Amino acid sequence: MDTNQLTHGFNPEVNINNVLVISTEFDKTLFSQQASSPIPLPAANHLMLSLLVLEQLELDERVTPSTKAIKFGQENQKNQSVIIEQNETYLVSNLLALHIYEHSYSAALILAEHLAGSEEACVTLMNEKAMQLEMNDTNFTNVLGFADLKDGKAWSSDFDLIKDADLLNQKSTLSDLAKLVTTLTKNQTANQMFSEREYFTRMPDGTMIALRHPFDQIFASIDQGIKGAWNLKHQDMSFSMAIGEKNQIKYLIFMSDKTKNTFAKQIVELVQNISEHYTVSPLVTQGQSYPSFDQTKEGDKISLSFLKTINYIHPANDSFLHPAVKYVSYGPHSRPLARGTPVGHVIFTLNDGSQIEAEVGSDVSILSDNTLFSMMINSIQQNPNLSKMIIVLIILLCIILIFKIYRLGKALSRQIRLYRLNNIQKELKDRIDKPQ
Repeated sequence: MDTNQLTHGFNPEVNINNVLVISTEFDKTLFSQQASSPIPLPAANHLMLSLLVLEQLELDERVTPSTKAIKFGQENQKNQSVIIEQNETYLVSNLLALHIYEHSYSAALILAEHLAGSEEACVTLMNEKAMQLEMNDTNFTNVLGFADLKDGKAWSSDFDLIKDADLLNQKSTLSDLAKLVTTLTKNQTANQMFSEREYFTRMPDGTMIALRHPFDQIFASIDQGIKGAWNLKHQDMSFSMAIGEKNQIKYLIFMSDKTKNTFAKQIVELVQNISEHYTVSPLVTQGQSYPSFDQTKEGDKISLSFLKTINYIHPANDSFLHPAVKYVSYGPHSRPLARGTPVGHVIFTLNDGSQIEAEVGSDVSILSDNTLFSMMINSIQQNPNLSKMIIVLIILLCIILIFKIYRLGKALSRQIRLYRLNNIQKELKDRIDKPQ
């Protein structure tokens, strides 16, 4: 493994064939195990159909099931709480909920036919969307995710996910699926369905149905910060995903293997390992000074400070930062320049070669004219010690002035009293001297 990769030194024991953990906030891979290997991944089919439905259909659209979809659902019945009837009309929201929560084959085919006219046309839409999302190792050949092998070979439980990967016609990877899910979770309805343990939907006859989350048990892991999840078991493949946040690390976990396991225990353990190995720290903080200067065209020095706090993820025992940083100016700059005006950005480089830009702004206000007054203001702004000294002097002058005013006030008060006494004395003398 490349020692410059973020995941270097993080080797939790996860006995699952395909695993991927990404930081959704920083778009970083935190753990990867066969994540780029093509595998049968029915979850990709189900989630791609969900994305297309949410993007292209209205949830309150009414749909009438086709005979083909009803028949296929009846022939492949699973443990479902709702049986779709042919003579009813359903809302897209009803069918989508049944598709996500109960993995209803009938609901999926009805949505595919309503979306594109036929299952084949829907598969074309799915592949086009995969290309748009740059899911370069993904190919869909049917809507429901049934295994499709080359040379007409049939799927069996003996299929080896590593040795037989070249036989796959329909395939995807966890890395590709991450691109799909990242797009899907931007949709409020999808997030709601992934996060609610019980989802209520009203059926055509007015009955309110409560659908249980297919991965309900994972939500008991409150300490791991799991906020959303989903699980699909199809043929011999099992897939689970979890969305959450722990210790400020926002994560998205995918696991897939040939098993009947839901991976709940493994997900909980992996989240704990990730929260112990990685940490989120501020790269820079708002108002923090940058130890360099820019300047205006007129030659005024511009001191710099970061305009906002920027965090990044790294191993707890390694800052993962290259020591060299680079300042890129937006100049040339002209007067006047208000304090906080963006003037450039600083480029930080992580050990894996990725870069983070942090915008900086002027830490001073520069007036339009280079007058004595503006130079004084700039000197004060650029020299905190001078500013403090001036403030102290102003306070001292104010104290002295107050003391002087107080003394003058007392002297004036004495003069007023003397004046009044003199007047009284004069009046008394006049009365005495006045003849009776």
